[in-house]
Amino acid sequence: MPLHINNWISKAEPDFYTMFIKTWIPFNAWYFAEYNTTSDGEGLRQVKGTSNKIKNRIVSLLRNNDTISLKFRCEIACLHHELVQRTVLNYNRRVSFECIKLDEYFPELKTHHEEGIIYKIIPHKSDGFKVIVIARDGTRTYMDKTFNPHSMRALLLENQYIALPNENMRLIVRRLFDEVNPEKPFNLVFSESRQGALLMSQEMNVWFKDDVDLIAKALIQILYELRCLLFHGLLDPSAVNQPIYEYAFNILNTLIKELKN
Repeated sequence: MPLHINNWISKAEPDFYTMFIKTWIPFNAWYFAEYNTTSDGEGLRQVKGTSNKIKNRIVSLLRNNDTISLKFRCEIACLHHELVQRTVLNYNRRVSFECIKLDEYFPELKTHHEEGIIYKIIPHKSDGFKVIVIARDGTRTYMDKTFNPHSMRALLLENQYIALPNENMRLIVRRLFDEVNPEKPFNLVFSESRQGALLMSQEMNVWFKDDVDLIAKALIQILYELRCLLFHGLLDPSAVNQPIYEYAFNILNTLIKELKN
């Protein structure tokens, strides 16, 4: 077989690294123009935090059950699977739907009921993190203290925490307080079907937290991190890693069609 045939066969294989970059460029140009900025950080903060063509399209595709929507969710599930298999790092932190860090994310109220005791951690962006431990019948307040900013060290040194009647109560407070740490990456992936779960792929049995706004923000963040890994030369563009960018390309290619005039 002539050598040039082998060369043409190799060139016939799609290069998803390049294809992903080609889909990122119009997306990049759109958010620069849309939000009158030349900062990726500011532009993407606006994309994640406001109503716009890209985010609205993601939310729509997550909510609907037509063929395109089912395929889109499956592409996200496949991307999740590849990121788990490859353990891709961005400055020593995993790029994964299981380990999301969003500047825009703020934790939700955490509650726990056990042995007649109610535990609440109430996060507030400006007021801080209020820890309440009370008897269910309202006869006793064990703890009522606000921490601003969030600080596990401050909690451990707090007299009300130290005075809790037993170690199990302190353990519950520590666990709940750690869960509302705004600096702690969060996990969007559920291991099985349960209340509050959104099916991403029946075949792969992938479930995400049923919060389409949060999934949209996380997806945009992960696509951006994958872009940065390429642009900054931090990822080996090998055949092993290429499936990650195949699914990233498919996802972004679906979205940028919304930008056509």
